[in-house]
Amino acid sequence: MKLNPAHTIFDGNMFAQLRDLLDPITAPDSLAVIDMSIGEPQQPPTSLLTDSVVRHNDQWQFYPKPNGSPRFTEAVENYIAQRWPEAIGLADKSQIIPVPGTREPLHLLGHLVNGSKTNAAALVTNPFYHAWRAGALASGGEIIYLNSAANLNFLPNLQALNSATLDRACILFLCSPTNPQGSVMDLDYLVAALRLARSHDFLLVMDECYADIWRGSPPPGMMQAAAAVAHQDGVDSNGDPLANIVVLNSLSKRSGAAGLRAGFMIGDTKVIAQYLKFVGNGGSLVPTPFLSVAADLYEDELHVADIRAYYDANFALAQKHLGITPPQGGFFLWLKVDDDVQFVKRLMAEQAVRALPGSFMGVENAFGNPGAGYVRLALVHDLQSTDEALGRVATIYNCN
Repeated sequence: MKLNPAHTIFDGNMFAQLRDLLDPITAPDSLAVIDMSIGEPQQPPTSLLTDSVVRHNDQWQFYPKPNGSPRFTEAVENYIAQRWPEAIGLADKSQIIPVPGTREPLHLLGHLVNGSKTNAAALVTNPFYHAWRAGALASGGEIIYLNSAANLNFLPNLQALNSATLDRACILFLCSPTNPQGSVMDLDYLVAALRLARSHDFLLVMDECYADIWRGSPPPGMMQAAAAVAHQDGVDSNGDPLANIVVLNSLSKRSGAAGLRAGFMIGDTKVIAQYLKFVGNGGSLVPTPFLSVAADLYEDELHVADIRAYYDANFALAQKHLGITPPQGGFFLWLKVDDDVQFVKRLMAEQAVRALPGSFMGVENAFGNPGAGYVRLALVHDLQSTDEALGRVATIYNCN
């Protein structure tokens, strides 16, 4: 039986590559393996989360609803109003829907633009989160990887794209703070990206999974940019201030609740309506009790401040051991090395620390692989484990 040959692109999944690289290596018996290769929060769940799960445990008999519940929608509205007050009133309630985390909708949104343009192209930040590539593949367009290198603060240079490429674009995936580098797109960058999406009529998908994990000051968001554009340019001819964009947010990082699989999507009226039809016929929905738990989490900011402090303490350890400057956002350390693959192999063989070569997160194109020469370390463990792990990393890094 033949299967879709296009799916062979997934054979290069970064974690599959990592298993092939590290499984043959035996770590020292004297050291416990510390896994810093995956961005899975290790902080114990807040009591708000565990208490909320118990409190809403009487709702399992109800089918999940694609458009959520009034309380969930109100909680998201209040969250947006607090986080980006400029965006108050920008969206109708019908433009806010729950999603089971960000990975599935990032993929499914590609299907919504499939066939929308002749000779289409899908634009993906490089290095990339694998769900962006899955969404690009689903769009049916040629995947064009936009390198994000250090000289541009690890952000894709959208202004360097020519008009012909932009006219072909059916979808663009952006993320801020970025995964893996933790860079933040300022308001001017976001406004320019939105204007490109509208002038060349493509869907801009904004992954804001790390929007509440930051250092110093909260990063701007696409809702804030949409408000700025509405104020400066007016609303599009369809009367939708969120035309051509969708924003995805998740509780996985914000609340350390990766297992909850809950978040929200907000955006273009037509896109949201089409997405609801799509998932209503064959998609995953957030279970009814989890919608109530998600509402509780979006309504509270104190636990999020505690989670930020947890990551700040870990980055202080990275600064101590490795002499690095912490990134603006996220919980990944994007560590510059000479040879990322060899560094990761040595790290496992000599120090029993599992990390991800940056080159596994990117692809080679005419401008090179922008992940090469970097190692991604997830600073998600408790203070003691992080201190131990980074001390081991420093043993190799300082002689790299």
